[in-house]
Amino acid sequence: MLFIFLEVQEFTLIIAQSPWPSETWDAAVNLTQVMNTEGLTNLSGLHWNPDLNRLYIVDDNGSIRVLEQNASNSTFAEIANIPIEGGPEDITQVNYRTDEFYTIDENNYEIRKYTYTANFSSLLLAKSWNLLKSPSPMNKTGNTGPEGIAFVPDNFLIAAGFISQSSGQLYTSKKGMGGLLFIAHQDEGYIWVFDVNPSLNNDFAYVGKYKTNKEESCDLEFDRSTGLLYILHNIENNTLEITDLKSTLKGNDQKFNIIKEYSIANPTDNINLEGFALSPKCPNSDNVSVWLCRDVESTESQSIQNECIKWFNPYIADGNCNLNSINPIIKENKFQINVFPNPASHSIKISISYLNLKNASIRVIDSQGRITIEKERISGGDYLLDISNLNKGLYLIEIYQENYFSTIKWLKN
Repeated sequence: MLFIFLEVQEFTLIIAQSPWPSETWDAAVNLTQVMNTEGLTNLSGLHWNPDLNRLYIVDDNGSIRVLEQNASNSTFAEIANIPIEGGPEDITQVNYRTDEFYTIDENNYEIRKYTYTANFSSLLLAKSWNLLKSPSPMNKTGNTGPEGIAFVPDNFLIAAGFISQSSGQLYTSKKGMGGLLFIAHQDEGYIWVFDVNPSLNNDFAYVGKYKTNKEESCDLEFDRSTGLLYILHNIENNTLEITDLKSTLKGNDQKFNIIKEYSIANPTDNINLEGFALSPKCPNSDNVSVWLCRDVESTESQSIQNECIKWFNPYIADGNCNLNSINPIIKENKFQINVFPNPASHSIKISISYLNLKNASIRVIDSQGRITIEKERISGGDYLLDISNLNKGLYLIEIYQENYFSTIKWLKN
């Protein structure tokens, strides 16, 4: 692969010259043929659930489709085709194991939370958050509104030293979701970020909006195994940007640090690529998949309608796997932390060696970025935590005081 280094707007951008994602549209596997083709137009957003091997698909005509992969032979089958109100442009999940998902509705400028039965026989709009209401400064721009949505857990925000554009300070979620929702906006290409209370309608905090390299953004996906955010643009030629969530102030804008930019191998006919999804790079970096969908109109030829969504596999993903083992980059290792025993089953003792520890917080975060235990107003000493109710697995223990973080990994057995 050939790389060219260019100076663009006071930062160095690495542009990969081979088309993304590794093969042409025509060479990829056509998944349209496994779906009910009735009403199969205007596909706009995708999301991959790696725990359940399911691909969630939305179209802005108003439907949710789910394809499930058979792990034994890698084939897909459509297991759900559900009508949904409004104009859903994209879809994401916070917890891969719960029967719920979040959409971004461009018609109503809303983040929406839906719950569904295990067999997809019913779908319920559980909560919604209107992004045209305070404290959001988002303006209504008609059919060029919010189009993409992705969830980023707190431990990745900590690892990146994520800065709130509105406050200029380090930020992690405070509303109970265990992370933040990132929204791609078609008008001007900003990524808007919100801290949402998952249990209460219209209860959210505005974190900021972040400039990208393009004036239009239509979809985004976050890889929880590498900590990288992928941003799709379909203005003129389709392109993809990748950011590590770090940002710098450029004039009045907080701008994402773009570590890679790709051109996309466009279809030869309809090139209106609206949505994409990708499987995590880790732990199996040799079997990473990308899915791309395009917005096809019912007036277009049947041959185009029959190729709405393609599967690209394998794909060589960017990033490394250090975050998959929950080993984030610490902004400043101000505290020395010891945990005993490690691993443990029932309780642990956390020892913090820092004389000026006052009004600190302890968080225990699981591998999905969810806060499972939180203690506040800590002021020095040893702390015993009952961890008997936690599931087995790897956890991150975070100590936070003002603008400083330190973390340590711990295993529940």
